[in-house]
Amino acid sequence: MLDKIFLFVIIKEKDFDFLRYMCLGENNVDEMGNVTYLRRKRKGCAPFIGWGIFLLVCVLFSLYFFINSALFNLKSVKIDGCCIATHEEVLKLSGLTLGTNLFKIDLQELNDKVKMHPIIKSLIVRREYPNILNITVTERSPVALIVGDGAYFAVDIEGICIRKVQNLQELNFPVISGVVVGGKEQKPGMDLSTSGLEAALELIHCMDKVFLANIAEIEASSAYSLTIKTIQGVEIRFGEPTELERKFKIIEELLVKNGEIINNQTVEYIDLRYKSLPVIKKRKI
Repeated sequence: MLDKIFLFVIIKEKDFDFLRYMCLGENNVDEMGNVTYLRRKRKGCAPFIGWGIFLLVCVLFSLYFFINSALFNLKSVKIDGCCIATHEEVLKLSGLTLGTNLFKIDLQELNDKVKMHPIIKSLIVRREYPNILNITVTERSPVALIVGDGAYFAVDIEGICIRKVQNLQELNFPVISGVVVGGKEQKPGMDLSTSGLEAALELIHCMDKVFLANIAEIEASSAYSLTIKTIQGVEIRFGEPTELERKFKIIEELLVKNGEIINNQTVEYIDLRYKSLPVIKKRKI
């Protein structure tokens, strides 16, 4: 019985030695039969890190030379949206040169340069790979005419002068009178805004196309006392550009739905400056 127990212990000790060897590494046996277990050495990671860095550098260099290759040199500039401004003017302001690398073009700087044109309100610039640049222009649109020094000038909704107009038949827009612009430089791109002009433009902005088509003139010598004259010759003392919905509704009711009764032959003016009912001054027959 003792022999079996002793044999079992020996076997277990050998198994234990074997497990230690598998976990810790190789073993050395000296002349006396003693076993020395050696910890298994870990393989270093340095070679793998070095190769990784080398490959990364190679990729970056390849990408750099690819981006700066002749494949991405600018060959064409496409310009859309020009009606008043010319393609040549836009291209000159942009400062673009064919052959420039597409990635080296500063789009924001180009945007700022082209917007120096007095007619151009905004633009969108985008790259079309590999070698084309697209410029889409939005020009300022005239909404009214103002009286300047011996001529009429078309202005946009912001009061920016677009161009000089010799013939009123060229543009079918209402004339804003009473605006003093004599002290301002009257050329395209200049801001001709005054308090009266801003009030009149705000009024125009709120009108629908049908209503606006019936407006011949807006007298805007004061921002607090606008006067509208229709193409039928009826004067409407509008006052400030406030309560627009109420005032427009009254005008529609009087001049559109009852045009046969209320017109330039029967009415001298309609006064909407008061919150009460409109005041209608009839013509003397």
